[in-house]
Amino acid sequence: PAFYAEWSRSSYRHRFPGGESYYDLVTRLEPVLIEIEQQTAPVLVVSHVSAIQALLAYYLGVPVQDAMKINVPMHKVIEISPTIGGSWEMNFFDL
Repeated sequence: PAFYAEWSRSSYRHRFPGGESYYDLVTRLEPVLIEIEQQTAPVLVVSHVSAIQALLAYYLGVPVQDAMKINVPMHKVIEISPTIGGSWEMNFFDL
């Protein structure tokens, strides 16, 4: 109960016992995102749901603090493509 109360107050920065916070994850992903952005060929990212949520937050224009609320469908490939004007188009494919 005490851990949950603390996590509820600051879920973005609160670390799980022996683990990392969402803030830690986002900080760790920043160089990955920069590397993805610099590519001219397609990039495949395979990761756990929290990392995918953080990356989707960037591409959807959602504040990263709200990334945990993004629903990531299971057993899908998510294709993110740039569009004219600087936005992104997403397509979902069944595995």
